[in-house]
Amino acid sequence: MDESALLYVNEGSRLFAGSRRHTSKFAVMGIPMDITSSYRPGSRFAPGAIREAAQFIEFYSIRTGVDVSEFGFDDVGDVILHPSDVELNLRRIRDAATYVLNKGKFLISIGGEHTITTGIVSAMSPEETCVLSFDAHLDLRDEYMGYRYDHACVMRRISELGFKIMEVGNRAVGKDEIEYANTAGIPFITSHQVKLLGPREVSRKVLTHFNGCRNVYVSLDMDAIDPAYAPGVATPEPEGLDPSTILDIMNLIVDQRTVGFDVVEVSPPFDHSGITAILGAKMIFEVAAAVKSKLP
Repeated sequence: MDESALLYVNEGSRLFAGSRRHTSKFAVMGIPMDITSSYRPGSRFAPGAIREAAQFIEFYSIRTGVDVSEFGFDDVGDVILHPSDVELNLRRIRDAATYVLNKGKFLISIGGEHTITTGIVSAMSPEETCVLSFDAHLDLRDEYMGYRYDHACVMRRISELGFKIMEVGNRAVGKDEIEYANTAGIPFITSHQVKLLGPREVSRKVLTHFNGCRNVYVSLDMDAIDPAYAPGVATPEPEGLDPSTILDIMNLIVDQRTVGFDVVEVSPPFDHSGITAILGAKMIFEVAAAVKSKLP
């Protein structure tokens, strides 16, 4: 596969954390698509904003004792996308993700709207990979405004591909989505339940559900986090989780089975202080550190 046909590398200041280490296990890929954003568009600018923010964050993770600067990131650039054809873009995202995964990399993707996750996981086997989604919304609609490949439908499409799914942090759902979740066997833990149960019990439930999964892919829609911490998202919802709770859950869940991670739905035009982009970059650092700490 010809990398140049799929990816554009922004050399220089726009590289994640300011460098491109080809030897790193951790590949960063930007996916600047927000075609179906229905409320606050602009997530196509997030890969650049999060890359820039990453240059000013300390590399040492107190949680894990891992210094990310010792291995760094291989920034493979942005997927080249069509301005309006979502389904074509999902195929291009799938092909780019396949290219990176075939190199033995841990794939970290920066969206973009949540729809991109469908393209990423399409590069993986549903028989071997389970998907964990942190999100304010269930994203289990069959269609939204007459379209099936929408950010509100991403987990429905992934479920239909045969992937085993679990969702955490939900608080903005439709009755039809709950009915589908119950029918399809998709457990979800609301943000209110997370606060009552605590990170350890939530993690236990996730690991129990994913028992037997060979690989686990994790998707973080930044609107899972309360707008007090992440105001610059495409569809903010009150009563969200705090970043520390999500990172505590992540650290208990990620292990050698974790094969990829994405951060989606940051909308820089509405992130006036830049705090959401900074938090997105921090999440990537901490997840990479957690994965590294579990490797042999």
